[in-house]
Amino acid sequence: MKNKIYHFSINDKKTSVGGLSIFTRVLLAVVGLVGLVFAFMFSIVLLAIAALLALVVIVYFWWKTRDIRKRYREAAEKGRVFDGESRRDDL
Repeated sequence: MKNKIYHFSINDKKTSVGGLSIFTRVLLAVVGLVGLVFAFMFSIVLLAIAALLALVVIVYFWWKTRDIRKRYREAAEKGRVFDGESRRDDL
């Protein structure tokens, strides 16, 4: 079988493609697959970090607003005006 060598011009420079041995092709395929595996693992780590940061932000705001939520509950129990509605306790 005759190897075909293709010539391309990139930025006016001649390059040859297609004259690679089978060993080189297999090696490049293995390196490419290893690169894909590492990229996938890296993306999983980044997603885990993003999820952890989102959880920390949510818990932080929940903790900081606990006093406001407590005051809203107490105001509703005392019959005060809350959210445009009123309740009378003297009836």
